Amino acid sequence: MKKLLIAAVTLVMGMSMMSCNNGSAPAKGDGADSAATTEKVEKVEKKVDLAEVVAKAKAEGANWTVDEWKASFRDVIIGCLPMFNYMKDMQEKMKAAEGGDDAAKTAAALQALGDLEAKAKEFEPIEKLMGEYEEIAKKTANGKAVMEDKEFEEQLKKEFDLPEDM
Repeated sequence: MKKLLIAAVTLVMGMSMMSCNNGSAPAKGDGADSAATTEKVEKVEKKVDLAEVVAKAKAEGANWTVDEWKASFRDVIIGCLPMFNYMKDMQEKMKAAEGGDDAAKTAAALQALGDLEAKAKEFEPIEKLMGEYEEIAKKTANGKAVMEDKEFEEQLKKEFDLPEDM
């Protein structure tokens, strides 16, 4: 899960740098796709406190079944959705910056990078909790099995509309 967060931050930063360098960030689809994607992810109504999920995994995880670990991993993703949604918004801002002149694109890209740096500090507790959760999962057979389950990983990517390269 920590790898997922790191990959997401790296993706956004890479797109920012590409936009600054040559004005050609990779496009995921047209604006309609992005709006539908954001709407799909925001429809998750369940609120999750990552600290509670980590505490529960620490206390009970050794006795969890594979299905219980999978449910817990879903909760972790739901708890991280505000961060993922922010990253999607940043991608949209960078894509919008591509349309202006070079000075406007550079200014927009620098503003987005500044925003990203500020948000990165806000996301530090999430990174720490995800790292702790990952360590707890690795210490149990069922948690480790879920972490290594590529099919489940792909299912999560589709369910929460996460980028394929995460």
